[in-house]
Amino acid sequence: MRFTITDELPHPLDLVFSTHRDKLEELVEYLPNVESAKTVKREEDGPVVRLENHWVGATSDVPGVVRPWIKAEMLSWIDYAEWDASTHTCRWRLELGVLPGAITAKGETKFREEDGETIADMVGEFVVHPERLPGVPTFVAKKAAPALEKFIVGLISPNLRKSNAAVVEYIDDNL
Repeated sequence: MRFTITDELPHPLDLVFSTHRDKLEELVEYLPNVESAKTVKREEDGPVVRLENHWVGATSDVPGVVRPWIKAEMLSWIDYAEWDASTHTCRWRLELGVLPGAITAKGETKFREEDGETIADMVGEFVVHPERLPGVPTFVAKKAAPALEKFIVGLISPNLRKSNAAVVEYIDDNL
């Protein structure tokens, strides 16, 4: 399932872009549904920076009745991102801790300046691969896949918007 998100951030393009790319660990305090985020790998090649970030979601978003059965790895994901400062673009893909290999999550965010503000245009795609869902008969998984994709996009989209809001808050508080 494809999705798009467009947000306006009231700060200059280069500042927004570099804050998103370089201040991940500092941004966590502005993301209430994230327990931790850590950059474990960083490679620089001219204007291109490749990052591997490990995230863990907060259990506070999990309903209390099921919280005892939810393990940290179920709320974790790895974010592989390629940030290109020459085009102000970030190409990303996620590996989810739950159902590894059964869900493809990838996209691109383009940052552009307009009237002194930054516009972040994100296009992404979440695809459930029914044949890779362990323990679920294929015919059931194929019927459930579109609903699962819609559910995941519904969960993830607000979080992606929160990351833009976190950048704005961080810049407002620190610069």
